[in-house]
Amino acid sequence: MAEPTLETRWLMRLRGAIEPPVCIGDSLMVFNVLEASIESPRITATLANPSGDWVRVQPNGNWKLDVRLLMMADDGMPIYSHYNGVLRMDAGLGERIASGETIPGSDIYFRSAPYFETASEKYGWLNDLLAIGKIASFGGGEVLYDVFEVL
Repeated sequence: MAEPTLETRWLMRLRGAIEPPVCIGDSLMVFNVLEASIESPRITATLANPSGDWVRVQPNGNWKLDVRLLMMADDGMPIYSHYNGVLRMDAGLGERIASGETIPGSDIYFRSAPYFETASEKYGWLNDLLAIGKIASFGGGEVLYDVFEVL
């Protein structure tokens, strides 16, 4: 029997700018999202408020993400995006992040599962898909994901 595969198609690039987190103890960091954008052939959108990123630091150092973004499409239609994900904290990665280094996606396992909600007929197709985000780069106050639609 052939090994099963999962087909995806590139959907968009998601860019976010964050400020240093507010740390609540050793296990919770809250990031204010300063800027965000979605760019693709099918949709262009920018951040509206409120939006934020809550990170739970696991006992092994990995981060569990809880991100909520309110986006406005270029035609003014609101789109809500929320996603969970994981960043695997490998040896030395925490120091690289803390130093402000921009880390390429090839050096970090940072994945997300974004969902989208909108009342817009034009963008209603977003309501009906499952997506996976793969980090392109992280650090220096910026997060850059490529988001793929699972077919």
